Amino acid sequence: MDILAHALWTNLAYWNADTSTRLWATAFGVAPDALSFGPELVRSMVSRQAKKWRKVDESTFEDINRTIPRWVFRLYDITHSIPIWSVVFFGWWWLVGSMPLAYLGWLGHILVDIPTHSKRFFPTPFLWPLSDYKFDGISWGVRWFMIANYGSLAVTYLIVMLAAWT
Repeated sequence: MDILAHALWTNLAYWNADTSTRLWATAFGVAPDALSFGPELVRSMVSRQAKKWRKVDESTFEDINRTIPRWVFRLYDITHSIPIWSVVFFGWWWLVGSMPLAYLGWLGHILVDIPTHSKRFFPTPFLWPLSDYKFDGISWGVRWFMIANYGSLAVTYLIVMLAAWT
């Protein structure tokens, strides 16, 4: 799923939480993509090569894949891995004795990405480094899926806001 949709869905999932928790959850919900792609996006903007990111859809997957440095793929492996998430989760729990509810935003990101990424463009390495298995899902970059996803977001936000006003 794209980063904006991750932010919007995570915000909805934490709608009834206090504002701080909702904001932190949304930050954790976009962190896997922000940490993976953010440095490369900044680098490509500084070097005036950011135009490759303007149109990400099924017609541009192969072209974009060829221009992305290997380290971006490795960061993606790390940030989209349930075993890595678990190590951080249980490590934090062991050290501090609790884990903020907002931290589940990161796990939610991974779980949503598994079925919304195809093997053609950043399939989700959710078992890395234990396994290289990647599910071949429906790409979020396919036009009909983008329309369905953002349409669902719009309807869901409308329902939630109408319910809050009544």
